[in-house]
This record gives sequence, C-alpha cells and structure tokens, in this order.
Amino acid sequence: MEENNLSHRPTRRGSSERARRRRMRDFNRLTALLLAAVILVLTLVNLLVPDREFSENENRMLTVFPKPSWSDISDGSYMSSLSSYMTDQFVGRDNWISFKLTLDKLLGKREANGVYLGKEDYLIGIPSEPDWEHVDRNLQAINAFAQSHSDLSIHMSIVPNAACVLSDFLPQNAPVRDQRADLAALQSKLDSSVAFIDVTEDLTAHASEGLYYRTDHHWTTLGAYYAFLSMADSLQISDPLLNYNKYTVSDSFSGTLASKSGCHAVQDSIEVFEPLGTDVQYYVIYSDTHEKSASLYQSAYLKEKDQYAVFLGGNHPMVTIRTTNNNNRSLLVIKDSYANSLIPFLVPYYEEIILVDPRYYYDSVESIISSELITDVLFLYNLDTFLGDTSLADVLVQ
Repeated sequence: MEENNLSHRPTRRGSSERARRRRMRDFNRLTALLLAAVILVLTLVNLLVPDREFSENENRMLTVFPKPSWSDISDGSYMSSLSSYMTDQFVGRDNWISFKLTLDKLLGKREANGVYLGKEDYLIGIPSEPDWEHVDRNLQAINAFAQSHSDLSIHMSIVPNAACVLSDFLPQNAPVRDQRADLAALQSKLDSSVAFIDVTEDLTAHASEGLYYRTDHHWTTLGAYYAFLSMADSLQISDPLLNYNKYTVSDSFSGTLASKSGCHAVQDSIEVFEPLGTDVQYYVIYSDTHEKSASLYQSAYLKEKDQYAVFLGGNHPMVTIRTTNNNNRSLLVIKDSYANSLIPFLVPYYEEIILVDPRYYYDSVESIISSELITDVLFLYNLDTFLGDTSLADVLVQ
C-alpha cells in the first residue's frame, strides 16, 4: 500500500518542468504586455505628432491621411492608401530606415532599394531595364529629324551610368546590365547623318578621380568636364579651354541615391569651374519663369535638398543662353539633367545655346530651329534616362 502511494508522489524532475513552464508563461505574458504597451505608445505618439508632407532624407512627398469614399472602400484602394499613410507617417521613420540599413549591411547585404552599396562609400544606382518600344520610337524620330534637317550638324552623346564607368567600385560579383552593349545597340540604329559621341572610354580612363557623386546619380562637374573634352573635336570646338578656377560651393550634398537607399554615411562636395582665357559674356533666360540671369548657377538651391539644381536652377522646359560671341553658331541641346553641369563648358563656343527638356516641353522644336537660326543640334542624355524616355519623339514631330 505504501509502495503504491510512493509511486504517485511528484518527482523533483516533474516539479522542475512545471516551474520552467510557469516561467515561460510569465515571460510570454510580460513580452506580450510590453509589446502592447510599445504599440500603444507609438500609436498615441503618431496621433499627437503632426503629419509630415515631405521627407528630406527620401526626397519625396509623403502620403497624407486619405479621405474615405464608398468607391475606394469597396474596391480596396482605401485600405491600400491607409497602409501607405501609416508607413510614411510612422514616428521615427527615418531612424527605423537607417537602423534597418545598418542591420542589413552587418548581415552582408550590399543592395538597398535598387541601389548598390559600393566600395569607398559609393552608392551606385542599378541600371533599369530598357523600354525598347519607346527607345525605337525615339530613335526613329531622331533619324527622321536628321533626314529632314540635312543642313544641320547633328550629334548625340548618351552617357553611361556609374555602374558602367565605376565598375571597380561595385560590390563583388554584383550583377549589372552591360551598358556598353546598350550604347552599341543605340548607335547601330542611328542614321549615319547623326554623329554618335561615345564618352565611355574617356570617362573610364579617369574613373578613380571622382566622376560621379557618391550619393547621387549625376556625374560631377569633373565628369562633365572630361566628357566635354571627349566631345569637343566632334562638335568642331578647336582648342578647348583647359584652365579653370575651381570653387567648392557645397560640401553637404546628399543626393538621390542616398534618399532612395536610406544610406547617409557620407556627403558630397559640389564644384563649379570658371574658365580662364575667355572674355565671352552671356545671360540666361528661363522660358517658364521669364527670369533673366547673368549666371549659369543659382546658389539659392545650395540651401535646398536638391543641391544639384545649382546648375541652371534644375530642369526647365526651355532655357536660352545668349553670349557675346559673333560666330553664327547656335546650338540646340535636347537633353535631361545630366546636361546641366556640362553646359557651362560649351558657352564660350557658341553665339546662342538653347536647352530643351522633352519631359517638360510640350511643343515641337521646329519653331525654335527656324526662329533662332539653329546650326548645331546635340542630343545629350544619361543612358538610364534615355532608355526609359517617353517624351523625346513628341518634341521632334514637325
């Protein structure tokens, strides 16, 4: 009988297991309470902190609280908008993004939101896939334009991205699109009357000198300068100026790639080059604001997020630069933002330069060609922009 009673007594091991389970239950309850408290606090803080309209770090507008409507609720779009709002307005969003990026880097990740985290703190945009339908449409329009303007000297230069020129700075074994092959494909489809200027090799020869910003997708002023030298002969610019005073106008530039990736480890410097050995004067006219300026630079933008807009005040539908030259050479540049930092190198060699950005210009360039007595045309784009452009053909239509 006594033996039977002993067999039902709890063992020390069983007591220890039950105690461990109680501790686990207590821990889980405490964790759940702490998590609920954190969520409650964050929710209350989110309700108390005013919404932000713009993110300086991401350089974009943030989602505002969506107004509900029956149609949006019924098709599910309202919940999607509400989710975007909660994500964008989450308190401490910038700090969370930086924390996640730091954690990803510690885990060996070398890409963030379409940006490679390269060597020596270079952020390098991953080239996008081309929109060949629009590329072919644009090339056909360029060829037709060239054939109908055989009296003009027409050139094209498509500039490769940092991923191509700065390939040594990419993360090891990072897959990247062959932009040299893309450039060759573009050139093969151009009419022979369009002189294609490939600056890739000349840029690559100076790759270690800082030709692209570490935090932005644009080339630096030095990169634009080497490209200008590469273009000069084809543009019939004899004896291009080689001597410049160089001024650093900012050492706090954090560009588009820093915004896109969330990586703000370094900041860039922006330089402007003042040519020596020329007495050519000029003034600039902006078509959209009707503003006239005696400078190619707008220093007010150095206080803004997009400091690259110091060059010509960023992008405008049309900009006219009139100089004191009297050589009867007028250049039409059909371009994207890459051209903005290269234009100062071209000014001493033309009587007039007109810049047209097809993304914002909605007329045909034919009226410009006839009214301004254009003699030369230069298509100047970054390769990524050109391969995704949907506007160029429209401005070439007669």
